[in-house]
Amino acid sequence: MKKAVRKHPITERFRLPAELVPGVPRVTLSGTSEAQIENHGGLKSYTEDLIEIRGKNMLVQIRGEDLERTAMTKTELVIRGIIVAVEFC
Repeated sequence: MKKAVRKHPITERFRLPAELVPGVPRVTLSGTSEAQIENHGGLKSYTEDLIEIRGKNMLVQIRGEDLERTAMTKTELVIRGIIVAVEFC
């Protein structure tokens, strides 16, 4: 069964990219070794194999091995390690 994708009425109505909506995380992957998350809402949990990041009305889960947070500001987060999966919950 497929998960329903959450839609943002404002972005659809005005045909704007979702990253313009405040609080919606933007995830950029560099291969399988680095993830940069912008517009995050902080960390929910943090282990070597799972990092959960809060976003507006969603949770971003990064799964892998030897994961570590290498940089974090109010708006950006960088995670390095062996990234196996990125899930939006």
